Amino acid sequence: MSFDHIDHAKLREICLRYGVAGLAVFGSVARNEDTPSSDIDLIYELSPGVELGWEIEDLAHELAEFFGRPVDLVSKRALHPLLREDVLTESKPVYAA
Repeated sequence: MSFDHIDHAKLREICLRYGVAGLAVFGSVARNEDTPSSDIDLIYELSPGVELGWEIEDLAHELAEFFGRPVDLVSKRALHPLLREDVLTESKPVYAA
């Protein structure tokens, strides 16, 4: 999946609405190993002072509609220490505030 032709203004609007400061893709999509049935693994980082509860489900739903595929959202803060370095190394930024 290529992110070259996405509607960056629309993605920015979604991220601003939920207080997302950064969004990066990792996993099969970042490695260009995805198939049409692959989901999109996304790392998100929230702006200072922002907390999401159940709204994270709404964000995931909006991003899935935006990208046209299911998404898995993972908080950058919640990355497992044993996986953190590898995940962050392979990740590719999609949005930054």
